[in-house]
Amino acid sequence: MDDIVSEAPDLETARRLQSQLRDAMKSCGMTLHMLSSNSPEFLISSLSSDVEHSFSVDTDLSVKTLGVSWKPFQNRFVFKVSISSKPSYTEREVVSVITRL
Repeated sequence: MDDIVSEAPDLETARRLQSQLRDAMKSCGMTLHMLSSNSPEFLISSLSSDVEHSFSVDTDLSVKTLGVSWKPFQNRFVFKVSISSKPSYTEREVVSVITRL
């Protein structure tokens, strides 16, 4: 497993989820290497030397995971799709663009 994305309604629930994740990974012989959050309080409370924490005051910061970008300050997922501009598209080209979404 590479990435996991989750949410919590409050700080205590987030701490519980983090603990459960660490325990599950430990039981499989893996360790948590990186953690990102839009809550500085959560990151400060979970500081550890073996985990890279990601938090920045850059409001345009985005974290890429599971093939999408997450903007922590806006708490939004961003999908980037590039579509070439041409006068007409075939049905196959339209379906191809839709499947990329």
